[in-house]
Amino acid sequence: MGGSEPLLSTIAVLAGVIALVVDGRRALSTAIVAVGLGLAPTAASIGGGEALLVLLSSAAVALIAGVAARALASRASWVAGLDPTVPVLAPRQQLFGPRSVRVFVAAISLPAASWVSFNVPVGAVAVVQGLLFPAAYIWTCGALRMVVARTVADVAIGAILVSLGSGVGWLVRGGSDATTGLVIASALPPFVAAVAGWLAGRHSHRAAALREPAA
Repeated sequence: MGGSEPLLSTIAVLAGVIALVVDGRRALSTAIVAVGLGLAPTAASIGGGEALLVLLSSAAVALIAGVAARALASRASWVAGLDPTVPVLAPRQQLFGPRSVRVFVAAISLPAASWVSFNVPVGAVAVVQGLLFPAAYIWTCGALRMVVARTVADVAIGAILVSLGSGVGWLVRGGSDATTGLVIASALPPFVAAVAGWLAGRHSHRAAALREPAA
């Protein structure tokens, strides 16, 4: 891989930061796109086209599942839903805002991922090459986003980052023969996105019903 490790790491860091700090109604979709594109170069460089297809397919299916589930839920007429963007795990007003906390999390994820990439053996590959850094950084960002989670969307985004980070990490450690591990890990994001999309759709349906004037 030669001198490509710094580039792969830079792409992963940008993707991880975006997935950590993004907020709002489109946060989940943005995070899915970011992590998919952020890990794609690493997956392709280790596992080739097959691994790249698995990773991007997982991200694409998750994106579609989230949008489709939200659309279907918004048209259903039963079971009021929970807005994934409304704080449920902590009060909205705090000394530090949620985004500033996640920026701090992104910063402390750098040394954590660096330690993993330089100390965890990667098969026959020398650990000093830091090949695990992209996957380790995305995984750490996901785990810490769940630790500081305030909303259902935070938990969903964190789970997706952890899942795809684990899959690519498995691929890096096992080489192209470990694509099965990536396939297994990539099965979770579409399910998580569908659940979060359904909750968002149910909430929007309830909110629209509340705004309708009484007959």
